[in-house]
Amino acid sequence: MGTLCHGRKPGRPVNPPDGGWGWMVALAGFVVSACSYGVMRSVGVFFVTWQDYFSMTAAETGLIQSIITGVLNLAAPIAGALSNRFGCRVVVMAGGVISSAGFVLSLWASSLFHLYVTVGFLTGFGYSLSLITTMATIGRYFTTHRLRANSFAAIGASFVSFAFPPLFQYLMDEYTWRGALVLIGGIVLHIAGFGALVRPILLKGDVTTNKTPGEVQESSAQSSRLSDNNTSLTLTTEKHSLTKVVLDKIGSVIDIRLLTEPRFLLFCVAVFLFGFGRFVPNIYIVPRARAFGVEEYPSAFLLSILAIGDIVGRASVGLLPEWPRFRRADQYALNTFLMGFITLFAPLAKTYVTMAVYSACYGLLMGGCVPLLYSAIAEIGGANRMSSALGIIMFLRGIGNLAGPPFSGWLRDITGSFDATLLEGGGCLVLAGLLPFVLHLRVFQPASTDDKVGEHESDGTRLSLLVAEREESNTASTHNHETSVVIRETAV
Repeated sequence: MGTLCHGRKPGRPVNPPDGGWGWMVALAGFVVSACSYGVMRSVGVFFVTWQDYFSMTAAETGLIQSIITGVLNLAAPIAGALSNRFGCRVVVMAGGVISSAGFVLSLWASSLFHLYVTVGFLTGFGYSLSLITTMATIGRYFTTHRLRANSFAAIGASFVSFAFPPLFQYLMDEYTWRGALVLIGGIVLHIAGFGALVRPILLKGDVTTNKTPGEVQESSAQSSRLSDNNTSLTLTTEKHSLTKVVLDKIGSVIDIRLLTEPRFLLFCVAVFLFGFGRFVPNIYIVPRARAFGVEEYPSAFLLSILAIGDIVGRASVGLLPEWPRFRRADQYALNTFLMGFITLFAPLAKTYVTMAVYSACYGLLMGGCVPLLYSAIAEIGGANRMSSALGIIMFLRGIGNLAGPPFSGWLRDITGSFDATLLEGGGCLVLAGLLPFVLHLRVFQPASTDDKVGEHESDGTRLSLLVAEREESNTASTHNHETSVVIRETAV
């Protein structure tokens, strides 16, 4: 991830400016967040209309929302690869065009499967290209002000979420749901325009990082030359070189050794459960209100109330102090537990006032959960492996986002009540909030020496292996000795 977004014409390497044009990139992030997450949170107003129009079940209709969020998270590695190849500005603008096209092409939808492809896959993939790349670029422009810039960009989704639901309901009443989706596509197209502000930047650290593939190729070439007189050994060395290059490519993106650490694995399970139950209230709060006889516009306004609470939560969570025995991971766990706890009691909300109170409280907690999650990842996985830990967790959260809404819809279909969906979502969130507290048990506590050395263990081990490989290759002793080197390195 170190070379992410340097563009096709790098120029002179610089240090992160920690401001300057970076604030324009943050402005682009604000718009991208508003047109992606802001729209995703508001498509619930189409749920009842789509279900009635296509005569489909709640589970089949809810799959649209899960596809968008799932593809957005699962396509994050693709967004990074395209950004490295074509530059961040091109990828962000292309993502805006693709996501907009997803809504516009829904004009000719003749089945719910059509919406799966257009609103689901196309829009979700475009959102991933734009959002992941923009947020990564913001991180490259800032150091001390990085949290402030990320908060400004992320709050864009909350800022528009209270306005979009009633707006979408109005567009649907005036122009039918097909016309409303076309107009929403025009709104989303603003991503392409503001994507032009995402100027590529080449950092000094990128130069060092970019030398690594060349060194690997040089090492592979040397190994091949040393084995010219032995066909069998040459084939073995070439096979090993190819394997090593592939592993180095994967290792440059993600540190899979994280998956061997019990602390991180347990936290991954918690985040998966969080993704599984997180969007249940967002999707079903409007149709549940309609089922209790609430009119269309007041029902849609419940999502606006939730968005207002989300804004307050994101803005205020930064004021939380950090205590030595109650760190960010614990604060994230408590926040998630409270989200699930109030959702378990949401079925008791049968009047509009109580539904509005629940929406406000859930939005407040959900807004605070997002920034706390990133801080918790740094504590659990290690700040030096933040990109690897974040990639793994986003992938797992995406799977949860993909599976959660259809399962909730299935519960709605077999029970005939939205209360079952709220209980299921609340239960997942409660469990997701309790699991991180298990990390305080002694069995999950890392050894003090490992904790101190662990931050540099990965890079140090890889460097030692590379040096050992070159020294042993340059001696060119015996074929048996070279074969043992190949076997040893392959085992590592």
